[in-house]
Amino acid sequence: TIYQVTSKRFKGEMPTNIISCLKASLYSTFKKNRDAYWRGECALMNFKKDMPFPFTTEGMSKLEYKPEKKAFCFRLFKVPLKTYLGRDHSDKWRLLQRVSQGELKLCTSHLQLKDGKTFWLAVFELEKEAHHLNPGVIAEVSLSLEYPIVVKVGKVRHQIGNKEEFLHRRLAIQVARKRAQVGATYAKSGKGRKRKLKAVDRFRQQEKNYIRQRLHVYSRRLIDFCVQHQAGTLMLMNQEDKIGIAKEEGFVLRNWNYGELLTKIQYKANKAGIEVIVG
Repeated sequence: TIYQVTSKRFKGEMPTNIISCLKASLYSTFKKNRDAYWRGECALMNFKKDMPFPFTTEGMSKLEYKPEKKAFCFRLFKVPLKTYLGRDHSDKWRLLQRVSQGELKLCTSHLQLKDGKTFWLAVFELEKEAHHLNPGVIAEVSLSLEYPIVVKVGKVRHQIGNKEEFLHRRLAIQVARKRAQVGATYAKSGKGRKRKLKAVDRFRQQEKNYIRQRLHVYSRRLIDFCVQHQAGTLMLMNQEDKIGIAKEEGFVLRNWNYGELLTKIQYKANKAGIEVIVG
């Protein structure tokens, strides 16, 4: 039904490949959250104009690096495109080079039109890392407020990060953003709200970037520790209790990112071939 409705409305205006991918994405999301919808614990998705839209590799062709343009070029639904990788493009350049040489596979990716720019959100099928792991060796992990991650393998106990390291910088950014909000009242408007809140938006994005970077570092240290001790199983202890405490404490819920940290741990563990058990 979804495909029939969307194809009737957009056929000729949008490639059927995108329509099929949207249908699959909508159906899988609804199926995943269906029980939560009926219980009233989850709301339906919101759709914005700048949301990314998916497409498969069937619509792509002729991906190659062109030295004269110093960029990777390809055709998407017969539309020629050129990539701009930004300042730090070393890892992205290697990934695209491997794709163009047939060493790496592209999965269903997304294209996003935002602020007058076109972003290609590429998804790569990375092979699992080869490590000598023992499934019988269990790494017990606990997420807490005092230390982002505490891991124990046998008699070896290791703490990753600390409260001051994570919160000090984040709270400093929040205070700076609050000062910018107060000062925005007296800022020159010129082009309205967007110009007045330019500094506020900059601090908000700075806080997001800082959180993402720290959680990547913590999860990477954890997986490296597990690999070093050949732990093939990673068990997160009392995670439900920690999430319940975070929901009761407003400060913890606002400043501690348990869910995002757990997602990054699961992703990196799967790549390293480590089984994750959430208790």
